Amino acid sequence: MKTKPFTPKLHIEGGFKPQIESLPKPGGSRHYGLYEGLIADTTTRAWDFSTRLTTRRRLERKAWIYLGFFSRDFYMGIAIVDAGYIAQAFSYVYIPAEKFFVEDKTMLPMGFASNFDATLADSWRLGRYEILPDNERIIVNFRGAYDLSAVFYRKHNGLSTIAPADKRPFHFTYKEMELPCEGEFLCGDRRQKFAGAFGVLDYSKGYPARKTHWNWLSMVGKTETGKSLAVNLVDNFNEGIENALWLDGHPQSLSSAHFHFLRPADKSVWRILTRDNVFETRFRPFGARGENLNLGLLRSNFVQPYGIFDGQIKIADVYEKFTGYGVTEDHLAWW
Repeated sequence: MKTKPFTPKLHIEGGFKPQIESLPKPGGSRHYGLYEGLIADTTTRAWDFSTRLTTRRRLERKAWIYLGFFSRDFYMGIAIVDAGYIAQAFSYVYIPAEKFFVEDKTMLPMGFASNFDATLADSWRLGRYEILPDNERIIVNFRGAYDLSAVFYRKHNGLSTIAPADKRPFHFTYKEMELPCEGEFLCGDRRQKFAGAFGVLDYSKGYPARKTHWNWLSMVGKTETGKSLAVNLVDNFNEGIENALWLDGHPQSLSSAHFHFLRPADKSVWRILTRDNVFETRFRPFGARGENLNLGLLRSNFVQPYGIFDGQIKIADVYEKFTGYGVTEDHLAWW
């Protein structure tokens, strides 16, 4: 499945700024904003290894790759995180018809070597987890109490963000939506195959603030007239620069977003809307994957509800209703 990738361009307020080929370098401009396509060079070695006694690579740089598949019949998520001095991985599956949920997680101190550059040209392996990206597809595998394997086919319709990071160099993220995917889940006597253009990719790398909080939405769905729809929204992080929707596969930026919910997040109906009045939704969780960690230097309170969306979207000044499937997130970390 070969497609022509977008050329990265900075998109702000409907316009484009000059192209860039790499993430910011020390002493250069940070080029904050939203770019069409994946920035070709996401190496950060110039920042990570300095003359300081302790490198940013271990203390400040965080990188992760998350892939999800959200449909009426099947939800799955898998991620590998390189947090510098700690590496983590998790996976989960939820089958709505059976209200069946299963998850796994692992953590390893210094789980990745100091020279691991954490790009989409690298192989990510941690314990029984592997995520293997290339230009055309991303292969994921987990073998443990259950087996989960899938292939996500790249569409090259993603968006890159470079955002400020509170006295640190910057934070970068790349989101690619509606990825065709095929996979299989095995757990005991249960065997389920899944397929469709319901995949999402979140690849992030950078130097987020020591204390970071975000709310996140990742959704795929359909409008009432049959248009495919995917949405990525964040609040309290990256200054909302990464907010965007994909309509029939074509991305466009969205304004800042507001998330309204009560804790515990998996027991609350969420209301989420954008300030530009283009997107508004209600989210009803089926359940959630959550984790509270306190490892001294690293603390994290994390919950990712999975469930269903319904709402309205403005297309050419006309509102259409939609339904969708996906996740939200409430995350507070000291890292």
